[in-house]
Amino acid sequence: MEEAALGPEMMIEEFERALLELKSAKAEGVDEIPAELLKALGTQGKGELYEICNQIYIQGEWPQDFPEAIIIPIEKKSGAQECVDFRTISLISHASK
Repeated sequence: MEEAALGPEMMIEEFERALLELKSAKAEGVDEIPAELLKALGTQGKGELYEICNQIYIQGEWPQDFPEAIIIPIEKKSGAQECVDFRTISLISHASK
């Protein structure tokens, strides 16, 4: 893809802000990586993750596990038997956020 079609490269400040905004104490997605681990990366780890994110952006292809989700049905009322008696939550990879 041409750079003009993509827009400017992601800035490191944007990346670091996005990491800080990840909510803690949330369930992991299919990659089983907690947000706390991503937030706790040192300078080198954050730099590597930033480069990976830029490559994803430049290539325009998401890693296979990014769009995958774990879907959990939760009962709206005790003893639920019908689909309408459940709500669902989807657990996606924190890194894809």
